[in-house]
Amino acid sequence: MNVALIAAILIAIATLLGARRTLRGARPHRALRVALQLAAGLLIWFSLFPPRVDERFAAGTLVVLTPGATPAQIAKAGDGIATVALPDVVAARHIEHAPDLGTALRRHPDAVGLRVVGGGLPSRDADAARGLAVEFDATPTPDGIVDVSVPDRVRAGSTFRIRGRVQGDAGGRVELRDPAGAVIARADLGHDGAFALQAQAKSAGDFVFVLRVLDAAGATREDVAQPVAVQPGATLSVLVLAGAPDPELKYLRRWAVDAGIDLTSRIVLSDGVAMQDGAAALGADALARTDLVMIDERAWKNLDAATKRALEDAARDGLGLFLRVSGALPDTVANEWRELGFRVRSADVPQTVSLDGAAPDSAAVLSRRALLVEGDDATPLVRSGDGGAVALWRSIGQGRIAIWWLADTYRMTLAGDAGAFGSLWSRALATVARATGVARPDAPRDARVDQRSVLCGLADGARVEQPDGAPVALAIDARRCAGFWPVREGWHTLVSGAARVSFHAAAANASPALVAARDAQATRMLAGRAGASASARAARQVPSSRWPFFSAWLAAAALLWWLERSKATMNDA
Repeated sequence: MNVALIAAILIAIATLLGARRTLRGARPHRALRVALQLAAGLLIWFSLFPPRVDERFAAGTLVVLTPGATPAQIAKAGDGIATVALPDVVAARHIEHAPDLGTALRRHPDAVGLRVVGGGLPSRDADAARGLAVEFDATPTPDGIVDVSVPDRVRAGSTFRIRGRVQGDAGGRVELRDPAGAVIARADLGHDGAFALQAQAKSAGDFVFVLRVLDAAGATREDVAQPVAVQPGATLSVLVLAGAPDPELKYLRRWAVDAGIDLTSRIVLSDGVAMQDGAAALGADALARTDLVMIDERAWKNLDAATKRALEDAARDGLGLFLRVSGALPDTVANEWRELGFRVRSADVPQTVSLDGAAPDSAAVLSRRALLVEGDDATPLVRSGDGGAVALWRSIGQGRIAIWWLADTYRMTLAGDAGAFGSLWSRALATVARATGVARPDAPRDARVDQRSVLCGLADGARVEQPDGAPVALAIDARRCAGFWPVREGWHTLVSGAARVSFHAAAANASPALVAARDAQATRMLAGRAGASASARAARQVPSSRWPFFSAWLAAAALLWWLERSKATMNDA
């Protein structure tokens, strides 16, 4: 309860008690007395808390010197209502220094625009600049890695990509080195400095890879640490039903066992003879404990109607149903799969295919079935090099159904690229399989020592474990977010309920070119927005003058006193 509300309650009680006393007494001018008491109560309230009105003031531009500002830029920064320098700016002593932009704006409330000079506003100051008209006099970005991106989640055994851009060092190359210093990927820089690297996450854990930039002569120009948190893959329970053996199934089953998948299979060898690994049960209880069922057209044809309904019902309850086309598709199966959302028909299409995103030096030659598959609400699961789909998936209830007509991905293994084979199937099965796991909070991807990071999606009692194991409690706000300032470089662990999420805090001075490029880009985005105009910001809300209300209250109180005094005089007479 704030002060204004408490004052309003007390004034209202006093006014009502006075009015009640006046009405109960046998005094003249009771109506006038009550009106004056009510007016006095209202006027004393406005004397204490006057209404707010617009005040016009002279608008101006605040010159903000940011890290990287050169002496020449500072000299020609131009006139504004004031010039302030943020931390890490080398400026003359007579220039005002401020710890952050928010403090500078509080010191200069008349500022309606900013002229940012230097490398750009640090991320901590971006929110303070929103809504203001921003001009940006940028310093040239230093040479080095100015852009880099990696997946926010990497599963053990999968392949991940690192993309980025290097400024300067034309004709050079970039290498990716593992924590032991071994080169695991390299690429030549494009004409615009762009690069793309691909590596495999062999095991779960928190790793720090290194991106090394080399010039055309092979000399090292920059090393940038690239942390990658590799998460252990969830153990999937997969049931494979096939009407006949084929090489694809052989390599797929071998990969699944090596990947730790709980695999059950039943492969028909001939009439009445089948190779079975585990209990291939299709009852409702067994399907509820299964994450994914993979079945080809021959095995589907041999199922009875009740089992097919059980599979569809289980898919609606969350099971992943993976339909694999391994040969000619019977009309009856095509009709039943149409009911599941996929229209399949023969088509004259090229059968040799490459996969979208395959490594340029890949020696594997793949093929697809001569089919055209459509689904109104389906999403590509795997794309070919020409942009077409060779596998689709769609949602059904709480689960997903996929159809796959890529014929021989096992050739990737034969060509020596077993990692790409595993990554392809890992992503496919993870997309379709039953959703499991716990809700993950949002951890920062660019945390730095002594700089504020934001953690969101937090449960009560969430904490951060520092590199030395010491826990730090978090102050969680109503949005379930909290601020955190790392004090040590290295891996931290955000613990929220049952979830544990790793994130890395870099040194405050790490990768200066990358930080400068990101700050400059963020400031350009602020400058490109339609900021508030000077005329729109030339008015602000301020409390109006208290004297008119106090004078009116004084007059009402004096009149009430006179009425009371005259009544007392009449009684004495």
